[in-house]
Amino acid sequence: MTGRRMILVVDDDIDFSESLRRLLTLENYDVLCADSVTSALKAVEQNDIAVALVDIRLGSGGDGLDVVRELRRIDPDLMCLMITAFVSVDTAIQALQAGAYDYLSKPFHIEEVLSTLDRCFERKQLLTARKLSEERLRQKQHMEVIGQLASGVAHDFNNILAVLLSNLRLLEERIGRAHPEFSELVSEAITATLTGGELTSRLLNLGARPGDRDHPIDLVEMLQGFLVMLRRTLGQGWDARLEVPDRIDPVTVSRGLLETSLLNLALNARDAMESGGTVTITARNHDAGSAPAANGTGDAAGRFVAISVADTGTGMSGDVRARAFEPLFTTKKRGDGNGLGLTMVENFAHTHGGWIGIETAPGQGTTMTLFLPSGVQAGPV
Repeated sequence: MTGRRMILVVDDDIDFSESLRRLLTLENYDVLCADSVTSALKAVEQNDIAVALVDIRLGSGGDGLDVVRELRRIDPDLMCLMITAFVSVDTAIQALQAGAYDYLSKPFHIEEVLSTLDRCFERKQLLTARKLSEERLRQKQHMEVIGQLASGVAHDFNNILAVLLSNLRLLEERIGRAHPEFSELVSEAITATLTGGELTSRLLNLGARPGDRDHPIDLVEMLQGFLVMLRRTLGQGWDARLEVPDRIDPVTVSRGLLETSLLNLALNARDAMESGGTVTITARNHDAGSAPAANGTGDAAGRFVAISVADTGTGMSGDVRARAFEPLFTTKKRGDGNGLGLTMVENFAHTHGGWIGIETAPGQGTTMTLFLPSGVQAGPV
């Protein structure tokens, strides 16, 4: 189970709470204690709590069932366990109806608590995996709709461009030598029209990713084209810069998925620079030798291509960096991010035999590097 295992114990018996906290801490859980409804709600609002153990009878003016309802109202994904010394069928039904996952009967053995907590975290892992799958399916369906819409728009737009280009070519022939002062203007108009056609093609390639297959990709050509699209995507106040050698190894991947992954990284880089800045994309060949790969992907031996996306933004704290690839984790405000972008980029890298690395520090910006197996596995770099 990835991520922090934080637990909240809600009980007005301070001695009991403290004793349980010490025992669970020895089992590598992070444990907070609350002795009232107010302190419990505050703890959930301010911390990433996974499981709450709530006494069904709080002597401080609160009912445990009401506490569970309020806690789950704040965080619907919170797993709640009722603690009760008065076990009955009615009590169990009331606990489940309030939103509790299970209940523990006092007095209990620590083994019983640990077993129940294991089930809670296993269930949370399954729920997270299901949410990730559902979000991926929604994104796939969304991209399919966008692709269909883009195809229709692109067809009409290309017809317009064809008429413009045809007339501009004719105009170029007619005024060429007779009016040389206009030739440059016509030439620029033709170039702009051709660029419009190229941008339409790139948009269609990006939107068609659900059916995209792996092919050898010329990264110099692909990244140059991607840069043009990215500059128009970032918005006013941000720019993009590309640094690649004249020759770099090809990679065999889905072009659409690679562009989507780089776009995710680039938009994260932009969002980290709230006052504007430059997103820098670099690429290089990388000989991994026999060094262990990042993020627990095992041994990475052989030849790779490293594509980096760097910003000069706020950087990440140690805690944020540790959770960067955790599904549904985001530091953005609600509505600005779903916490799945980096998860999908990491999944793309792992699927193709690579990995993604992070270089960051608070106040010093972030560099995300995507390592993909080279299409050339022999010879000097």
